[in-house]
Amino acid sequence: WLANEMSVAKRKLKEEMQQLEAERSRAREEQEARWIEEQNLLVQKKLEKRLAEEKAKAKVELLQVKQKLKEDLERVETERVKAMAVQEARWIEDQNLLVQKRLEKRLAKEKAKAKAEISQAKRKMKEEQERIEKDMAKASSDEKTRWIEEQNLLVQERLEKRLSEEKAKVNAEILQVKQEMKKEHERFKAEKLQAEETLEKKRLQLRLSELKDEQDSEANSAGTESSSTRDDTISANAFLPPQRSSKFTQSDTNSDKTADMLPPDTQSTTSEPALMSADPKDNVSDALAADVEALELISMCQADFDTQSPIQNAYSTSQKGSDEQICLLPTEYPFVSLLRDSSPYIVNHRHSTIVYHIPGDLISNVARFNSVMDDIALTWLFGMKIVISVGCRKQILQRLERLHGEADDFDPASKLGVRVTTPETLRILEEEAGFCRFEVERLLNRCLRNKGADCNVVSGCFITAKKFGIVDGVDYQHTGYPTTLQTDRIHRFHSRNDVVLLTPLGFTKDGDALNIHSEALAAFTAGALGASKIVYFSSHPMILRGSTDDNSNQRIQMIQRSNVLQILSHYGLTVQSETGFPQWGKNINPDDDLDDDQQAMLLKMGWATHALDRGVERAHIIDCEDGALLEELFTARRGYGTCISQDDYEAPHPEDCNDDLSVTDGAVAEHMER
Repeated sequence: WLANEMSVAKRKLKEEMQQLEAERSRAREEQEARWIEEQNLLVQKKLEKRLAEEKAKAKVELLQVKQKLKEDLERVETERVKAMAVQEARWIEDQNLLVQKRLEKRLAKEKAKAKAEISQAKRKMKEEQERIEKDMAKASSDEKTRWIEEQNLLVQERLEKRLSEEKAKVNAEILQVKQEMKKEHERFKAEKLQAEETLEKKRLQLRLSELKDEQDSEANSAGTESSSTRDDTISANAFLPPQRSSKFTQSDTNSDKTADMLPPDTQSTTSEPALMSADPKDNVSDALAADVEALELISMCQADFDTQSPIQNAYSTSQKGSDEQICLLPTEYPFVSLLRDSSPYIVNHRHSTIVYHIPGDLISNVARFNSVMDDIALTWLFGMKIVISVGCRKQILQRLERLHGEADDFDPASKLGVRVTTPETLRILEEEAGFCRFEVERLLNRCLRNKGADCNVVSGCFITAKKFGIVDGVDYQHTGYPTTLQTDRIHRFHSRNDVVLLTPLGFTKDGDALNIHSEALAAFTAGALGASKIVYFSSHPMILRGSTDDNSNQRIQMIQRSNVLQILSHYGLTVQSETGFPQWGKNINPDDDLDDDQQAMLLKMGWATHALDRGVERAHIIDCEDGALLEELFTARRGYGTCISQDDYEAPHPEDCNDDLSVTDGAVAEHMER
């Protein structure tokens, strides 16, 4: 039993030892497995950390490569846009020069042709003059002398009619040349031609009347029959302009009507009478050679002078004394005083820069447009450096109204004067801007050439712009504001005495076209160039009227910038200093208190102050009437519009201060009327 127990115990002990060894082996394996897992986790963490570091490093390098690539692309695109802009501007200049040369060549041919016709007409007139002199030599009675006078008047009327026809023919040929370039302007040129013919007829009639009255006066004072006979033979058409041409055909010369009017003894040998020579020296010389004894020397102030003469307005009525004497000089025409008063302004404005804004509705008014362009050309002759900003708002409105109806139906921001420019509107703007630019170039070039000026009207891409984006919940799309101006190029053109023309189109750095408000463009340009003046033309002019220290309801012709800011603040209108964007105040509806013309005047005043904030000395808002620009710039107290000046501006003329017409500090104009 003991042996059995010992064997059983040994067996159990052996089994326990095996079990213990198995558990120890299992524990060792588990410990080794946990260590392996820990090592795996540690290695995995190190690998993940290393991968994150490598990934971040690769990402940074990738961003650097992308940034460098983007900068290279932007630089290449900028250079491409600049090259395209320069190439386009050079092409436009070349085309302008080519068209101008062709037009000058064609006009030179027409001028030579007209000159040849004029010379031929002069020869015929000279032959007719010789015939009439022979007929006059045969005239021995007063009856025949009176008949010759009647014939002279008849021939004079027929010649005037023929001159008008020849003038119309020459102008028609010139119009035909210009219609090849722009056939759409035929109606405007026809109206201008008709106006010139009417003016020429009036001038000729006035000159004929004055000359006839002068001959009658001389005949009465001389009191001799011989002097009267000789003076009556001098025709007024001797003073006609030499460039007017007239043609006589054989049928006109030998017409039956003229033959019936001749005396019985001269019908078979005398053809139609003609005028005297176009050179007045020959006629006057003949008259003095025959009637020198009839001349007498009299005092310039003579009591028995003929006061009933129609030309007595040329004599100074201020020279009358107690004996009712009338003096020939000086005349009452205020030329001398006007020239003396204007001389300080001419000197002050010489070599200064001025910016003109031409609205689109002015271009549609042919008469006013012609007079304004002629006045601008005259300011160039006075030595002013000119920049013109031309608008085309009316032309765009007319195009859009034909497409969509009323403008307010598709333009919610029209009351601010800044248009929402869609792609369709941008295309119309590009077309109308080209039309307005061509019209200004055409008419201004003609006015400058007529005055003997040797300069060109230059236009191109001078403006870089940015988009407005969304303002007060309105997306203005392709409407923007100017940011930079190529002043160096404009100064180079001014150094060559050229006139610079800007259109309401600007381009972004990416080459996209933008609609720029022409008034804001004019203000920005004037400030960038350091202009001394900016002039806004208005087809519906308004004036300021308010109370001053001495007068009530007095027109305010000159006003300072600080006072204008008070007026704009009173009506709730502000203009952003950076973009030039106009805004009415919150909860303010301008239609409640102001009509469209008054709102337009306030907007112009806002842009004028915007120009003054950029360093411009004076801003003018004037009418488009004939001569309004000259009276505004070169006279004292005779201006047509409203002048806004810096608060510390000093006038070049003592009378230009207009203290009694200025707004005093703290006063605000209460009314704005037409």
